[in-house]
Amino acid sequence: MKNTVTLILILLGLTIAGCGGGGNSTSQGGSASGGSLSLERKIVVISDSIGDGFAASFAFPDRLQSLTGVTVVNISKGGSTAELGAGRAADLIAEHQPMWLVMLLGTNNAGGSGGGVSGAVGALRAAAGVATASGVTPVIGTLPPITRSTTENNNARAISDGIRGIENARIAPLNSSMNGSHIGSDGKHPNDSGQEIIAQLFAQQIF
Repeated sequence: MKNTVTLILILLGLTIAGCGGGGNSTSQGGSASGGSLSLERKIVVISDSIGDGFAASFAFPDRLQSLTGVTVVNISKGGSTAELGAGRAADLIAEHQPMWLVMLLGTNNAGGSGGGVSGAVGALRAAAGVATASGVTPVIGTLPPITRSTTENNNARAISDGIRGIENARIAPLNSSMNGSHIGSDGKHPNDSGQEIIAQLFAQQIF
């Protein structure tokens, strides 16, 4: 009788274990970052009027698409500060679920808009953090030179220095790779050769 009771208890124990008792199961859903995004082979570009191709015959996001063969969603708006553009990162990632988030922002901050140098760097750092947490690769460009004003150009350099210190982001070195010959007659917006350099440098950071 004792042996029979012991056998019954053993069988009950095996049945409970087989049903997953104990509460230690681990969910396998979601992405590696803990989110639920299903990333697509796509690039989202956030920029200001430089991304619209102002003062040039084409815009670097269009050229970036042809260089990489990856679909580019161009979210560029003239006059955008880094705070305004980078502040849209979370919503744009949720909407488009891209593998890469490209940002070229801060030129208007260098001109005195928004929160200036510190505001630009802080906004871009925050957006890079949002992207990384979602499993998206942030790619940030340092700023093209601004030839119309020594003060603005110095601010662009300061913002570029801050951008280089942003963790977990790939940095496209626009500031050190461009000069006055790549800037249009308004002293602020890249011309065709400047747009080409921007596209090339961003493409190098995609792959």
